[in-house]
Parts: sequence; structure tokens; C-alpha cells
Amino acid sequence: MIRQAINFIKGFSPEFVKLLTGSGVVFGVKLLGALAGYLFTYLITTSYGAETFGVFELCLTFMTIFGVLGRLGLDGALVRFIPEYKEKKEWGNMQAAYKHALKVALPVSTALAVILFFTSDFLAGLFESSHLSLGLKITAVIIPISTWMGLNAEAFRGMKNMKAYSFFQRGTVVLIASGVILALGVAYPAWEQNPLISFGVAIGLLALIAGLKTPKRLVSMGSSTSKFNSLDFLLVALPMLISTSMFMVMNWTDTIMIGVYMEESQVGIYRLAFKVAALVTFAQFAINSIAAPMFSSFKAKGDMLGLRKMVSNIGYLNVLISVPIFIIIMIFPELLLEIFGDDFKKDGVKPLRILAVASVINALCGPVMYLLNMTGKEKSARNIMLVASVLNLVLNLCLIPHYRVNGAATATALSTIIWNLLAVIAVKKEYGFISIPNPFSK
Repeated sequence: MIRQAINFIKGFSPEFVKLLTGSGVVFGVKLLGALAGYLFTYLITTSYGAETFGVFELCLTFMTIFGVLGRLGLDGALVRFIPEYKEKKEWGNMQAAYKHALKVALPVSTALAVILFFTSDFLAGLFESSHLSLGLKITAVIIPISTWMGLNAEAFRGMKNMKAYSFFQRGTVVLIASGVILALGVAYPAWEQNPLISFGVAIGLLALIAGLKTPKRLVSMGSSTSKFNSLDFLLVALPMLISTSMFMVMNWTDTIMIGVYMEESQVGIYRLAFKVAALVTFAQFAINSIAAPMFSSFKAKGDMLGLRKMVSNIGYLNVLISVPIFIIIMIFPELLLEIFGDDFKKDGVKPLRILAVASVINALCGPVMYLLNMTGKEKSARNIMLVASVLNLVLNLCLIPHYRVNGAATATALSTIIWNLLAVIAVKKEYGFISIPNPFSK
């Protein structure tokens, strides 16, 4: 058994072993961040209930939507181009790309935040929620700050400074927010906006730190005189915006439509099931985010064999981690949901199991969307997400009115499975290999 394990590890590519050994701290930070996310959820659900958690998740949905639109795909373009500029030692282009992203995205995200602020009463009326209007106004204030933090984080990822990148992520946000919400709970124990205020305070603190550190890091890497092509930068960013927007549609349409058709407590129940199902893929997203700049570097060097080995190794690691978590969720869903309160156990079991199936298939398919986006195939990724998001929207419209949260889970699961399979086919077409691990080839 030990010899087989050693042979299995030796079969990994040197680049992948380097990724694992060199990113142990990063992975640990991401693990801590994931646990902090569940801690924050626990604090909200047990202290404020399913309804307040539902309002918080609706506000988070709007924050995500307006944040993605405000960044215009420039965050993805930074991850796509900075490793290439670094490989070619074009330091001037790295700095110019960063400045261009800030110059474009910050005014756009601010304008969108103003629109959300002044339409918050109207939107709250659509959801028939008495608490949502103030929450959306608070959300509007947070959006440009979140954009600032996100762009700086992606710049660090492009530079392959994964420790800094992992620090400026959602996990750190919720870890800080957990401390803030405990303090606010003492001062204002009954205020339903405490979760959102805590989240905003955490984002503001991290945005300030990131905004000071990123420019210094870019300047310290070197200087060169090179002509930055802003048009090429935008032409890559826009397909990524469309792809990311469609992915956002798939991930948040269900939440919005549950909010429209049902009460906030049902939103809270569904979002908790979604978060627990995401345990299956938490390791996948951690590894993929670390590996994404490496995909770009492999492509820049023309090392297709190294790229293939990296994708294959990530696929095997996903299987080792995700399948056991999936089995636990399928066997003990009631026990997992009960941790967050009795409100979630009754209606949350079925959607949790449905979403867990989609999550494990997502993990088995490997880092296909990252691969397409980071190697110049962002238009293929865009088209796949366009098809899947339209399907997701139609399924949600058809299923939620009749099957409630179970219908939302089914719509999300089916569309997730379809976009993963389409992306696997696209990778096979572009690079000649299947990203799904073959258990007989190792």
C-alpha cells in the first residue's frame, strides 16, 4: 500500500509537485478561509435565523452581479496577461495593465453602485421585502471597494504571489467579518443588517491593505520601456466578462428567483444547501486558482505536454479529495444541515443531495474553464457559459414555481453538469486530451 502511494505521487509532474509543496501555506490559508465561511454562516443562521440569512444572501447576490459587471472582465485579463509579461520580462506592460484595469473598472463599478443605491426601494418592492431596501443601499457602498480589492488580488495571482492572493480572498473577508459580527451582536443584537455591515467592514480593511501593497510589488519587480496595447487587453477582457457574467447567471439566477417566488427564509435554506454542497469542490477551487497562472505560462512557453500533465494531476487530486466528501454529504445530509439550525433540515436535504451530485461531476471534469480562459480560448469558454446560462434561466423559470427549492437545485445541477461536459469536449478539441481522470492510467 505504501509503495503504491509513493509510486502514485512519483507519477505527478515536477511542476505539479512544485505547486503542491510550494503552496502548502496557501492551501492552508484557503482551508482556513473555507472554514471561516461556514463559521460566519453559522453565526448568522443561529443568531439571526433563516430569514435574515436569506436577506444577506440576496444582498450578496446583487453585490456579486454588480461587481462582475463593474470589473468588465479586467480581473481575468490581469491573470491572463501578467504571467505572460512576467515570462517575457515586460515589467512596464505589467504595471500598465494594472493601472489600466483600475482606471476603467473603478469608475464603472462606482456608477453601477450609484444605480443600485437609487433603485434599491424599487428592487425591494419586487421581492416584497421590508428589509432588503436598506441592505441594498449598504451593498451599493461596498461594491466599488470590493472591486478595488478584487483587482489587486487578481494582480497578485497573475504575479504568482499566491500567498498574497489567498490572503485577499473571501475566506479572509468572512474571517474578519466573523469577529465584527460578534462585536456588533453585543452592541446591536437585534439589527438584521449586522451580517452585511460586518462583511463590508472586512472588505474595506482588506481593500485598503491590498491597494497599498499591489503597486509597490509591481514596481519592485523591475522596469522596462514597452508599449502596452490597451486594445488587445480589452479584447481579451470582454469575452471573459461575458463568460464570467454567464457563470454568474448560472450561480445566482436560482437565488434571485427563489426570492421573487418565495419568502426570504426559503432563500436562506437554499443558499445553505448550496454552501454545504460546495464542500465537494472547495479543494478544487483552491488548487485551480493557484494553477491558473501556470496554465498561461505553459501556453506562453509552448509546453503543451507540461500543460496536459498539470491538468491530469489536478484531476486526480480532485478525485481523491472530492469523492469522500461527496459520500459523506449523501449519507449524512440531515446531520450536516442541523448544525446550522433546525430551520434548515426539513427543506434542505433534497436540494443538498442534488447540488452535491453536480459538484462532484464538476470536480471530476477538472479545471476545464480555467484552462480555456488562461490559454487564449476565452471565446470558447464564453460560448459554453452562454449556452449553459440560458438553459439555467429557462429551467429555473419552469421548475421553481412548481418544485420550489428542489426545482432550483435541479436547474442549477443540470446546467452545471452540461457546461462541464461541453468544456471537456472543448478541451479535447483544442488540446487533444480528456481532462476527466482515467483510473486505469495511473
